Amino acid sequence: MSAIALLVESGATPSSVTTTLDLFRIAARMDTAGECRIDTFSSRGGGIALSDALTLDTLPLPPRLDGYDAVILPGFFAATPDELVARTETAWRPAIERLRMLDPATLLAASCHGTFVLAESGRLDGRAATTSWWFETLFAARYPNVRLNAAQALVDDGNLLTAGAMTAHTDLSLHVLRRLRGHALARNVASIMLVDEGRTSQRPFISLPRRFGDPLVDAAVERMETQLQAAFSTAELADALHVSYRTLHRRFRARTGMAPLGYLHALRMERAKESLERTGQSIERIAAAVGHGDVSSFRRLFVRQIGVTPSQYRRQFRREWI
Repeated sequence: MSAIALLVESGATPSSVTTTLDLFRIAARMDTAGECRIDTFSSRGGGIALSDALTLDTLPLPPRLDGYDAVILPGFFAATPDELVARTETAWRPAIERLRMLDPATLLAASCHGTFVLAESGRLDGRAATTSWWFETLFAARYPNVRLNAAQALVDDGNLLTAGAMTAHTDLSLHVLRRLRGHALARNVASIMLVDEGRTSQRPFISLPRRFGDPLVDAAVERMETQLQAAFSTAELADALHVSYRTLHRRFRARTGMAPLGYLHALRMERAKESLERTGQSIERIAAAVGHGDVSSFRRLFVRQIGVTPSQYRRQFRREWI
């Protein structure tokens, strides 16, 4: 028999929790020969509000989690970096203490903001991991010893499994099943649940923030948006905004996590993605509109940053246009 501990606290994403429970229930019905038990814990036990409409009965978190084959941490809601850090340091502190005491051989799995809980325990130090893409910069700064690759939807580093944004928790739970009960059962469950096992990257889904709460940085982004076809340097941009190169570069990197020209290249790819989704323009025309006269170079850069070709991206995300 396989035993799994599912750790939740108030505000855990309901879809992540219920997906795990549904997935393993389906697995149990498809393979009655091998029982799999899921115990759902919270720090205080009892009813835990996952949302206004859903409360989950939980067991009180025991002093230790020894004896479990796997421990799963779902994501939870946090609107800002400060809220994410605060929840990690308060509500999830008892879970972090248990993770630190676990046998290193225990399979640990976390998705979305749950990856911060796992990283806070120190178990990810020196190991490969992913996280929710919009808090990539925060994760990297807070846990510099983790080998972060936020482009990946799922990272398997031995007994440590991490997944990206919310729906990637389905991939994570399926991978836990695969590790505990084998590929054949996982494949059958995936077919029942219509899970696409081929999804490997978060990059096609990543959107670029446009506003950062700093007037200088926001003005620089606005100017970039109006001059995507133009070739200009950071020094020229600084002159146009009447600040020094050093001031612009420092404040821009502090707010965005990127140098101004790095952000410009990402912004060009973002505009290209929007055109591929919303228009029937040729790839050549889209490339030219974002400052790339050489369409072959544009395709290479698109694949490098987005993870798929422009044509593949259009097939996956194309919307109807008038």
